[in-house]
Amino acid sequence: MNQLAERYGTALFELAMENNKIDEWQKQGKLIQSSLTEEMDKFFNSYQISNEEKKNVLLKAFSTHLDSMMLDFLCLLIDTHRFMGVSLILSSFNTLCNEAKKIKEGLVYSARPLTLEQVHQIEEAMENRIHSKCELTNRIDERLISGFRVVIDNEVVDSSMKNRIASMKSELIKGTR
Repeated sequence: MNQLAERYGTALFELAMENNKIDEWQKQGKLIQSSLTEEMDKFFNSYQISNEEKKNVLLKAFSTHLDSMMLDFLCLLIDTHRFMGVSLILSSFNTLCNEAKKIKEGLVYSARPLTLEQVHQIEEAMENRIHSKCELTNRIDERLISGFRVVIDNEVVDSSMKNRIASMKSELIKGTR
């Protein structure tokens, strides 16, 4: 599915480039991803519901929020029974958009979900550190206890409690030798 998602994501990106709509479609792709729920996923991937019914629901839900070509793309995914990969496809598309705009993608791990404001604050701090625009995705790792760990390319910034405890343990072991 990943290769297929990359092909569809690349096709969507090339279409966005041709139509000078990278920013617009990237925002729309994020809207689609944030709107998809588990129930919607089941609906769009059900073989008991006709493609026409699925497209009608899609058009009613998104026609005022999406470009007609983006809607056509989603309908194509329904017709080709590829809608189950829409999230991966849009992630691949987003990565290509960010590469074109020289935005580095990364992950911010935290013990609990971060608010959008917190993620933006961490992004700003990382942008100052790496001298490049960045876009972070929050992932939960309860083992961190508190704080966060950011991974962008090969750079890791770890301000988690787990890391602090490990550092203190290391220092204590050095002190006993």
